[in-house]
Amino acid sequence: MRFEPDEMCRKTREAEEAGRLSRVVQPALAVLLLLFGLATEGQAAISGPALVGSVTIMQIPNTTDATFVFAGQCRGNTANFNTTLSNFNVNNVTAANLEGLSLPGQGPAGCLSQAGGENVTVVTVVTPEFVNTQTGLATAAKVVILYVVP
Repeated sequence: MRFEPDEMCRKTREAEEAGRLSRVVQPALAVLLLLFGLATEGQAAISGPALVGSVTIMQIPNTTDATFVFAGQCRGNTANFNTTLSNFNVNNVTAANLEGLSLPGQGPAGCLSQAGGENVTVVTVVTPEFVNTQTGLATAAKVVILYVVP
């Protein structure tokens, strides 16, 4: 086996560059993580277990409120709930603006805790399966809801 001097020099340079890159990248990542941690400090995070199922939102006649009905599962068990959304116009709702919807106190019993009542947030709505009839009814065949962790 024969080693070419140019090849050996190239490999040495690559190893040195990788070492320098590592010395630059690692501190940069640490700074980014620190900045991200400071930016999110005081803000709630989201966590599982996930509630997976469908949502129907119906405008309550002659009001500015709507009824939010979730039918789904958590950890393989039925996890249904419904709540009233105040000042909510169903005709304006889209899959995108349904994501991030906060549902305080709606964590179903037996999912995260036996008692339930935790705060949850809609995190994912499968867009192709979202339908808004513009007549006060919106449905989403597939949604994911997660728990809010203070």
